[in-house]
Amino acid sequence: MKTQQFRSNLVALSLVGGIIVIPLQQASAQTTPAVPPTVANGAPITITVAAGERQTFGGFGASVGNWGGTYQTLSVAERTELSRLLWHDLKFNTLRMWFDTDRYAPTRGAHDLSDFRRMYVDSSLISDARKQGVTTLLLAPEHLPDYMKGPMADGKAPLKEEEVANYAVMVADFIERLKKETGVEIDVTGIQNEPNVNEIFSEAQLVSIVKQLRSELDKRGLQNVKIIASEHASVDGLFYKQLDALKADPTAWKDIVGIASHSYNMAATAQAAQYIATPDGRSAKEYWMTEASDNGSETPGNNARAISLSARFLNDMNHRVTRWVHFLGFENDDAKDNATRIIAYSAKPYKATVFQKFYSYQQLANTFDVGATFRASQSSIEGDMAWTYGKKPRILSASAKNPDGSWGIGISNFTADSFLGVQGWADDDWNSSQGGNTPGQTFPVTIRIEELKNAGNVPFVTHRTGGTSQNAKGETLTMKNGALTINVAPLELVTLRSNIR
Repeated sequence: MKTQQFRSNLVALSLVGGIIVIPLQQASAQTTPAVPPTVANGAPITITVAAGERQTFGGFGASVGNWGGTYQTLSVAERTELSRLLWHDLKFNTLRMWFDTDRYAPTRGAHDLSDFRRMYVDSSLISDARKQGVTTLLLAPEHLPDYMKGPMADGKAPLKEEEVANYAVMVADFIERLKKETGVEIDVTGIQNEPNVNEIFSEAQLVSIVKQLRSELDKRGLQNVKIIASEHASVDGLFYKQLDALKADPTAWKDIVGIASHSYNMAATAQAAQYIATPDGRSAKEYWMTEASDNGSETPGNNARAISLSARFLNDMNHRVTRWVHFLGFENDDAKDNATRIIAYSAKPYKATVFQKFYSYQQLANTFDVGATFRASQSSIEGDMAWTYGKKPRILSASAKNPDGSWGIGISNFTADSFLGVQGWADDDWNSSQGGNTPGQTFPVTIRIEELKNAGNVPFVTHRTGGTSQNAKGETLTMKNGALTINVAPLELVTLRSNIR
């Protein structure tokens, strides 16, 4: 996702109508009980959850830009409110931070931390986030200094071959200086945000940078800093080529803690998951999804956007993803681009708008704890329910066992009467061909968990987001011999969590 477009739109705008969160008020689950749909008009669908642990969930997260410096103009109470909403109330534990390499080293040998410090350190954004539960700081290097760019082609700048080692040294130097000058320690770093969009890194260059960066970090005593790659914009053929190159080099493959991609129109797939699968069904490496959102305008209550993100999350959990990071957690209100945000805010006077995706994220985070171990799920009509190029699955589902012994189930219905206007960056031909199925249908979905087939009766508490529901508690259903059936309405997220087993 490009970040420059947001820097050119940093003027705080008046908030349009909707749910306004005022200081010190908590956004939480809806108290009015959810009303389940009573009539199903779609064909019955069975989701079979195979026995056996696959990957361990590391948690949710989000990036924050603070490019215009508005965050530090808020009062302590306002900053606390905003941070609590995002990090504490959504149980997000990962903060992704943007590292503009061209601002850090605009000329060779420069080491300018001022921009990053203004955005994250001096603003108290990091310290506020940590107080509200953030445990992981993820660095997102982006852009290139002009002297590292090769000749432009189709508006894109390749990394010069002779600058590959220098680029790795620059990233390591930044991480070291940040720790020494501010005490902020980076936990995980990428190589380059979406190295296929504006700045182009070849597969061979990615491999070289991973190895060089690991070496440079180790020389500086930064062995605890982990590396992920490649943070490609889509899970597609080019992403597979990048993984092929990384895995073909034993040193590079050892040097990354996990693979990484983004979930927009083409999210995690079985082919991507296979790179890290082990013969016993577990995962040999982590899989970080470091960016997902939509684009364009958004007002509160937009179920299409909320359920699209929920569906992508469930898809990714069913394909071995271990961390899930939204694009922009909170940012200045921008009526033209609020679809990228979970929360939009303005400073004077302070107001924060919570979008519908806030409640679907809250619902998912309350269903799947950090440490949950996911199983493989298969649909009776759509296989592994892959969110990829073309029409999207009608029903997406994922299931996991939480550390406390309870089971969590997520089900999203991504059907509607129309998907026009869902993606703000696309025309409606694209929205139609790449959206969900029409018309909207309510499906009776049966979940069969193989590991519970001998467990007798197991009660599950339901929650729903969709229509007018916002993480609303619903009915309690009983799973009998590993199976239960529930109706899921169009553009609805249903989650179920069992008692502790």
